[in-house]
This record gives sequence, structure tokens and C-alpha cells, in this order.
Amino acid sequence: MAAYDPPAMPFPTGPIPFYSILFNWLSGIPYLALAIGFLLVLFEAILLNYIFSKHDLIRHNTSLAALLFLLFISFLPQFLTLTPVNITVLFLLFFLNVLLKAFSQIEPVELIFTAGFFISLASFFYFQAILLYGFLLICFLVYRTMQWREWISSFVGFITPYLFLFVVYFLTDQLKVLIEMYSDFFTQLSFSFPVLSSYNRAMIVLAGLFTILGFWDTVIHMREKTVEVRKKTIILVWLFFWILITLMFSGIFQLYHIGLFAICLASFVTNFYLNLRKPFLFQLLLWLFIIVIFANTTLFFFQ
Repeated sequence: MAAYDPPAMPFPTGPIPFYSILFNWLSGIPYLALAIGFLLVLFEAILLNYIFSKHDLIRHNTSLAALLFLLFISFLPQFLTLTPVNITVLFLLFFLNVLLKAFSQIEPVELIFTAGFFISLASFFYFQAILLYGFLLICFLVYRTMQWREWISSFVGFITPYLFLFVVYFLTDQLKVLIEMYSDFFTQLSFSFPVLSSYNRAMIVLAGLFTILGFWDTVIHMREKTVEVRKKTIILVWLFFWILITLMFSGIFQLYHIGLFAICLASFVTNFYLNLRKPFLFQLLLWLFIIVIFANTTLFFFQ
């Protein structure tokens, strides 16, 4: 069972100082890493369900979004520990919450600063999260926000944690080490497909089917939403495509990067099921997904 044989934490590669610290502390205690990873994902599921309900991204007050998030972020055995990606998801949810909240604010400068700040913090655990700053700029276009103060505020929030990081490394006489760490990451960055087991390939295909169903439902029901909810839904659609684009830069974390899709899919697939008039066959598909995940992650049945 997975509880008796927890997967190893992925080895830190690249400039991810905060995750490197966690790896040094917890990699030798896999059971503790498993417990912390589980509690973290459980908290993220609760937070995600709260954010979706608060911003009307799911049609009814339901816990289905939390359940689907848990399934999509843990459907591969490698995900069942503390990883750079499931830590990044927490900051991504905080970022998403303040970004969606900014829609109703007249002067959301402070919220935009916070959004940039969360992106920067996430990159200390998973450096590829830094690319989410490009997604933040796209959100300005979706919101039709052209005020220079908001654009500058996002950048100031984004660079603030890095200013502190560089100061700390400078004061400890390790600035050269930090610069070499970042330069090595960019020079060694390459794109390659991970080696997948037959189970992983099958589960990714099945998750892809849910993606198609959820995305199609989101598109065809877009016009039924209010202007505010429609724009917030468009934000999630853009997030989905931005995660897909950044997949090519994820390096050895490519398989873990898939976990970032769980946020968008939880919303898309939840609304898909809530909109169904005859859900029986699709409920069977969901139960099949749950049963296969349970059989493999607890018994390694398909390994």
C-alpha cells in the first residue's frame, strides 16, 4: 500500500531555494513528507471550493469541486508526497483569489501587488511558476485594465521577494552561488518527454477525456453567465492554456507540472456534471476513475 511505501520527494533541480530546504529536512522521512503533502492538498481542496463558491465559478454550493480537485491532483502515485507543484498550487490559489477579487475593486493596486508577490513566492518552490507573471499580464487585458499604476504594482510585488533573496545571499557572501544557480538553470533547460508507465499513460488519457468534456461544457455555457462571472471563467480558461504552454519549460518536473491543471479542471468538470440532465453514464466514468486511482495508489494494483 502507498501508506507503507510512500513515493520519494522529487529531487530539487534549479533555483528553488525554499523547496531545497524542505527536501533536505523531509526527504529522509518519507512518511512525514507523505502526511504533510496529504494535509496540504486537503487544505487546498477546501480553499479551492471556497474560492469557486465565493466567485460563482461553480453553479451551486457543492463540495464536488473539492473532490474533483483531490482526484486530479493525486491520480498518479508520484503525486502522493510533498512536491514543488503541490506547494505551488497553494500560492496559485492565493494568487487566483486576490486576482478574482480585484475585478470588483475600483483601485485594486494593493491586490495586484499581492498577486505578483504570490507568483514570486511560488517560484522559490517551483521556479517555472515565474512564468505565471505572463498570465497576470494577460488578465489585465481580459479585465481591460490599462492603468499604469496597476501594471507597475504587479511588477513591484513580483520583484520584492527576489530583492530580499538577493540581499540575504549577498550578506552571507553567497551571491555568486545564487547567480550561478540561475544561469545554470537557463543554460541546461531542455524539453523531453517523461518515461511513463502504462498506468500513467492510461490515467492521463482518462483525465484528458474529463478535460475535453469539462472544457466543452464551459464554452457552450459561457453566454449564460453574467459579465463578471464570464470574465472570471475566461480567466480560468486562460490559466488552463497558460499552464499547457509552460509545460514545455517544466524540465524534469514535467510529470508533476500536470498537477497544476487540477485547479481549472475542478471548475470545468464540476459544472459539466451539474449541467447534466442524464448523468448516469458519466457518473459511471467518474466512479471508474475513482476506483482505478484507489486501487493503484493504495495497492499498486497496476504497477
